[in-house]
Amino acid sequence: MYNVTLKEEIMSIDNMSFDHPGKITLTMNDGRIFIIPLKYFPEIQKLPIAKRKKFTIVDDRTILFAHLDQVYHLEDFIGLEEKWRMR
Repeated sequence: MYNVTLKEEIMSIDNMSFDHPGKITLTMNDGRIFIIPLKYFPEIQKLPIAKRKKFTIVDDRTILFAHLDQVYHLEDFIGLEEKWRMR
């Protein structure tokens, strides 16, 4: 089993898309692709598709949506949300 740790390598988000119904796709700088069910992010899931596509990737690790107040970090999407909260 491969464990993802953020201290061993610098991960950054190259792109995010909603190409798969009900899922968020994150393409990372090292070529990895994470496909995450939207059900884990109900605020994003509630947005109409056109509004989901209005986002900005900040500092290669943070995602801001034009129509949401919530700030999302890379760690939220890959299950390591406690890591960024401890920084």
